[in-house]
Amino acid sequence: MSVLFANGLVLDGLGDVAVEGWVHVEGERIVATGRGQPRPHLAQRTVDLAGRTIMPGLIDTHVHLAGGDYFPGYEHEAIGIAALRTAEAARRTLLAGFTTVRTAASRDFLDLDIRDAIRLGLAPGPRIIGSGRGITCTGGHLHEVAIEADGPDEIRKAVRQHVKRGVDSLKIMMSGGVATAGLPVEAEQFSVEEVRTAVYEAHRVGMKVLTHSIGLQAIRNAIEGGVDSIDHGQYLDEECAVRMRERGIYLVPTFGPFYYYTEMRKAEDWRIQRAEGIKDQHQRAFRLALDAGVSVAMGSDCGAPSRFPNGENALELTLMVRHGMPPSHAVRCATSEAARLAGVLDQVGSLESGKLADLIVVDGNPLEDISVLQHKIQLVMKGGTLYRDDLV
Repeated sequence: MSVLFANGLVLDGLGDVAVEGWVHVEGERIVATGRGQPRPHLAQRTVDLAGRTIMPGLIDTHVHLAGGDYFPGYEHEAIGIAALRTAEAARRTLLAGFTTVRTAASRDFLDLDIRDAIRLGLAPGPRIIGSGRGITCTGGHLHEVAIEADGPDEIRKAVRQHVKRGVDSLKIMMSGGVATAGLPVEAEQFSVEEVRTAVYEAHRVGMKVLTHSIGLQAIRNAIEGGVDSIDHGQYLDEECAVRMRERGIYLVPTFGPFYYYTEMRKAEDWRIQRAEGIKDQHQRAFRLALDAGVSVAMGSDCGAPSRFPNGENALELTLMVRHGMPPSHAVRCATSEAARLAGVLDQVGSLESGKLADLIVVDGNPLEDISVLQHKIQLVMKGGTLYRDDLV
């Protein structure tokens, strides 16, 4: 399809302002953009944005699609039912404006299966950068779904098993977590040597490494081991923040589950109590990272095992702004910065000629009210195909 979007605000995902302009799509790619009124173009359809905002499709670098949203007992469902729930969650995520996601641990490699089904056109959903089951220590965080490995040799084999299965990225569990009962939240899991082994094996085949890192020593070990992102990062200190900035390591803050645990109170009492214990520290660490100039990418942590539903991912952006990030920065964290972290900035993450036509239209200006990304998405295009169009 050839589509010309005109008469709206263009937020390109790279800058901090929205300008009056237009975007022209041919087939699966953007072929031209510009300011003001467009020159005459031959297009099958011209979309009058009527002052709405057009921007890149949103990117979430930390989601849990496998098995769909979390409810007690769902984790033990048959694989076929879990697969259908996964597909439904992926559809919701796409219709909410998220055209690319990076998964962060999945039961039974379901994230890879839905990724492939979407590529084959069997189901609608975002582009998926799949991380497979993830790697934890014996009895560690998410041991119910992750591969358990101890020591460099076992970790090397676990990474290679992931590569064999076809993952796009690798997740390692560096510390305990709110969702794993009985294990201290700050507990360190992998040594620097173990992390370096995982990173070496992943990087040598072009994969980036994301982490589950809450405790300070876990964060230190992850940084020294050379990971690409510190996901969660509640006990980040100034020294670690400086090293992250110097080494180009991203922070993926994931406030969403804590909102559901501590404000909406949607969880078991023990989960709520564990989240309450680190909520304030989480916010302090985020502000410290911003002050230190650490690169930040948006990651919601939607889906199991949190109560944060898939499809409500954009709440994470509202929470990032609430905790001190300017809206323009938050938008870049969910577009070009997220694409850079995920290794796909050459294809998506900004409205530029030659890039894939992953874009959304929003009724409102996210730079003035970031919450419009939660409630006022009116059009979603991925690779030049319209999946949602409320403008007709």
